[in-house]
Amino acid sequence: MKNLTSTLTITLITFLSFTLQAQDYTQYQLPHPDALSPLFVGSMTESAIYYGDVPDKSSSKPVLVFVHGFIDLANLWFAPGNDIYDKAHEGKYRTAFVATTRGEGMWTNGALLANMLEDITDHYNVNDVVIVAHSNGGKASEVAMFYHDKSHLVNRVISLGTPFKGTGVADLAETPAFNWLVDFIGLGGGTSTSTTYYMEGVARPILDNEPDNQPKKFINFGAWGYDNGTTIAAPLMFVSGELLNNMGAGSSNGGNDGVTPYYSSTRPGGSPQWPGYCFWWWCNNESQYDHMDITFDYVVWDAIKPFFTGNVNNFKMAPVTEEENPTTRGKELESRFELISTMDGDIEEFMVGENAGQVKINFMHLDKDQKFSIINSENKKPIDFVMTTQKGHYKGMNSGVVLNDLPKGTYQISTDADHFAAMVSYEKGASLYLDNSKLNFVEGQPMEFNASVEGTKEDATVTGIAYRKNDLQGNPLKGNEAYVIEFESLGNGNYMYSLPSGMKEGVYNLTINAESDDFRRTIVSGFIVNAAQKRNTSLDVEIEPLLSNYPNPVVEQTTIQFEIKTEGDAYLYLYDAYGRVVKAENVSEFKMGVQQMDWNLSDLPNGNYFLELRNGNNRTTRTVVKLK
Repeated sequence: MKNLTSTLTITLITFLSFTLQAQDYTQYQLPHPDALSPLFVGSMTESAIYYGDVPDKSSSKPVLVFVHGFIDLANLWFAPGNDIYDKAHEGKYRTAFVATTRGEGMWTNGALLANMLEDITDHYNVNDVVIVAHSNGGKASEVAMFYHDKSHLVNRVISLGTPFKGTGVADLAETPAFNWLVDFIGLGGGTSTSTTYYMEGVARPILDNEPDNQPKKFINFGAWGYDNGTTIAAPLMFVSGELLNNMGAGSSNGGNDGVTPYYSSTRPGGSPQWPGYCFWWWCNNESQYDHMDITFDYVVWDAIKPFFTGNVNNFKMAPVTEEENPTTRGKELESRFELISTMDGDIEEFMVGENAGQVKINFMHLDKDQKFSIINSENKKPIDFVMTTQKGHYKGMNSGVVLNDLPKGTYQISTDADHFAAMVSYEKGASLYLDNSKLNFVEGQPMEFNASVEGTKEDATVTGIAYRKNDLQGNPLKGNEAYVIEFESLGNGNYMYSLPSGMKEGVYNLTINAESDDFRRTIVSGFIVNAAQKRNTSLDVEIEPLLSNYPNPVVEQTTIQFEIKTEGDAYLYLYDAYGRVVKAENVSEFKMGVQQMDWNLSDLPNGNYFLELRNGNNRTTRTVVKLK
């Protein structure tokens, strides 16, 4: 155990810097665990390797390399109450704790880790190491091994709650409506490369088809107890776990740990060790931990220790049900929730249908002192509720509200918060479904999406936005492009939309909104367009017409430049982040060529909008940001 009587005068760390092969990180030497201050957490900003004290008689045992997750820099391994370093030292294991980057993506962290593995094996004069990786650290490990050819330096990887198939929390953060939440829910490129559609559409095909891919080297521990945490982050894990439940990671699919769905925690071909499901009244308690608890020694040390040695091909695997199997799960998405987002504190509304049952609202906002009220729009009566508020993943707050037996109708949310977003989920009522079986499209080939609405007799209008935000490496793109989606009704609650064949290569977030007088439902997903083959079909837009506006962001009025290329109808449309028309202007009387007009947007709430020019068969879209 760490010496809790240590004072600040005890050396926090022995700063013996090593000569570096690259200047991307620093290397340090930790003292004996008993001499390490309980206040030590490592750097909050610096990439580094922290070498553990070498125990006596440790040369016959493997070197353990601990790789952190998304938003910490090796900090969780040294958190108060986590004695993982002590346990490893007592077990006579040599150790290295690496800090790659805080919040960057798997490719950046994987490249850093690849270099670090060279230094670690040289430092200890060993052929290979055993990696213990938390969360996105498991993804960085596979990038280092198979994309940067360092698999010969890694004997095996023991992953703890790694989202190998992505997580719906990242999907939510990447939507245009929730774009400002990227800093709230996560950081940097790590969010974009943690989406379910990026992992399944880009990363998994690359890594799983690498010639040197060795899936049996991955021993996977996934958890599903988001509501059973013991750390100070437990309330937060509960909130994000509830969000994931609504997005398809509930108990019927194995549950989730508050960040990673259980079905996502096993690398394809790897060895899952903890079953994560309930069957009728029986639940497996072995894996009932949240995303933070799974890193602590008292939870995992005894579970992972037997896997440090032995033949990886002989380890027994936990049973996986059809619903949990990542190759069969997620082909159809279901939503019984709607999303709300505002950047200016305007009054927002949500709709409760007949017999909707319990209504849960998860608010995401910036300040714990911000107040919310809910009012029945018809009779103007306030609704009584109790709100529980907890700190967010990185900054900001999560607040939860549970409402029972609300009458059918529209309800207003008012607040003193300038920025907030919310997920409103309904126990019963209409469900929106999206066929999510294809995530990867070849540039120039047809792309079709099918949706359906069940549980209601109401006709719905189904719209959406396909938003190109990142390239195939997960890097943000300048001049983000969007495509407005208007589904065609096929009858009997079925809807279809074909995306234009001229969409550019990149990673697209997809937001689908179904709405009637009785309900509103939202689905968040995404897809990939790649240029693996040359175009073999004609493009919908042969030469893209000019469309721009200035200023952008807009406060009150913006000047729009647009090009009329075809005689006949021409319209300008402005859509919100859900693909709903908020303004329209007939510009058919303008002459051919480049034209200009002023458009007053002062009456619109703050947020991300999409400006579209329709002229004949041409459709061109640009992003517009509205600010006060």
